[in-house]
Amino acid sequence: MNPQTKFGLIIGLIGLLINTFVAAALGICGPAVALIVGAAAGFLAANEKKAAMKSESAKIGATSGLIAGGLVFIGQVVGAILALVLLQSTGLPTIFGVAPSLSEEVSFQLAYYISGVGLGMCFGAVDLVASALGGAGAGYLAGGARSQTSESL
Repeated sequence: MNPQTKFGLIIGLIGLLINTFVAAALGICGPAVALIVGAAAGFLAANEKKAAMKSESAKIGATSGLIAGGLVFIGQVVGAILALVLLQSTGLPTIFGVAPSLSEEVSFQLAYYISGVGLGMCFGAVDLVASALGGAGAGYLAGGARSQTSESL
């Protein structure tokens, strides 16, 4: 298995678990988790692959970060659903009003959960971008220092 996939999946699974609970507690902190996870995956993949050019290392890091970000995306959506279940079952007040009770009509509950999943997917999209950028940056920093001019010498 190539390093991009290997580290993307390993670090991404860790990020999925962390982001599920972070998103359930504080949904807006998910992109920070994604940035860290993407950077870790990108650094490890670029460090193992040892590309000659920094630009190649950045591509390796971005690929690994994007794979990890996909798993963090899943954690973001699952965390959003967990947060909605928690708010609905405990009756805690929300910023946007009141969560529908369990005895409400199905259409209200369905709209509640669909909007929550949509919000989780929006944050998840930001997670994907953050993890790919973090992976590219860390891959660039971990990459080979040789340039084309020094190779020709």
